Amino acid sequence: MKHTLEDARAADRAELLDYLQGAFKTNDPNHARFEALYPDLFDATDEAMGRHRVIRENGKIRACVGWYPMRVRVGACEADVYGIGQVSCDPALRGGGRMTALMGDVCEKMERSGAGLAWLSGRRDRYAHFGFEVAGSNLVSGMDARSVGEPGPGWSVEQVDASQLARFWALRNRAAVCEDVPPEKWSTRLTRGGKPHRVFLASRGKDAEAMCVAEADGKDNLHEWAGSAAGLHAIIAHLLKTQPGVKAAYAPVQVDPAARMFWDRAAWSNAALSSLRILNLGALLKGYAPWLAQRVPKGAGVMLRIDENNDAAQLGAPSGDTLALDRLTMTRLMFGPSAPSSVVALPEKSRWLDSVFPLPFLLPNLSHV
Repeated sequence: MKHTLEDARAADRAELLDYLQGAFKTNDPNHARFEALYPDLFDATDEAMGRHRVIRENGKIRACVGWYPMRVRVGACEADVYGIGQVSCDPALRGGGRMTALMGDVCEKMERSGAGLAWLSGRRDRYAHFGFEVAGSNLVSGMDARSVGEPGPGWSVEQVDASQLARFWALRNRAAVCEDVPPEKWSTRLTRGGKPHRVFLASRGKDAEAMCVAEADGKDNLHEWAGSAAGLHAIIAHLLKTQPGVKAAYAPVQVDPAARMFWDRAAWSNAALSSLRILNLGALLKGYAPWLAQRVPKGAGVMLRIDENNDAAQLGAPSGDTLALDRLTMTRLMFGPSAPSSVVALPEKSRWLDSVFPLPFLLPNLSHV
């Protein structure tokens, strides 16, 4: 059966939200409504609603895929990324190819967009078919009062709200891992889930030296942070006076200066990223140029190519060598968690790739879709 795909419109907002609630309640009867979970994604505008590709049958929305563009900074690098969410089909119509049609259409659009990477959270056995692979590895530390200890003298910690954004927005935008997002949209994200997240500032004088977004009361996740490690230590010590623990997922030490503080003050574990899909090798390598410039040996080079669509880009100097892989294997090679020589059998002359990959990537919690 051939399906007609279209972009949702502002006038479709109420219907789409009701449809999504019905589709996701079949898996979780207590599933929250999407306007509460993601208020920033469902503005009543054609631009926001047009980020939802839908299939409409007999006048009603029957399937949906949301695709949301973002620019994510990781250390000195920038990645243009699409987040994929709200993938669904009317429960009574599942198995008819609607989700497959929408995912295929969105993947083609993302590849043509010039972005380098796509991200989603979902089962590998469902999304590997569309080129998404569980790849990458970050660290997670769970901290308590014993492991963190008291901060140095002179620190003052205060809780603020979005109305005081001007006091810390420039600091937030210097975070090691950060999405480039307008302040008004970021403020809306602080209300995700229906209960405001908490923002804390640490200072030893007039200006804040560190900021951190902690999950709403009763939860332990840290969502975003920026500034000095000593100031962040002060904020975490402040949080631990009223809650038993905090948890942070962070990029490797060479990307995030605060990672050393997390690492040194608590037990840590590796945490796999959600699923990634390489969209455009050239765009990806361009965004990671600062990382590559420090790690590709002088004179070394290889042409990277994805078999499925012959997407290719030169890494380093032209050498005549080509490394052609299927999309899933290329994703594991570039983002890990293993070194490239553990992913594929590299010839000796290409072992330098182990010093280049995996690339660091972390999507901040407040950017999840």
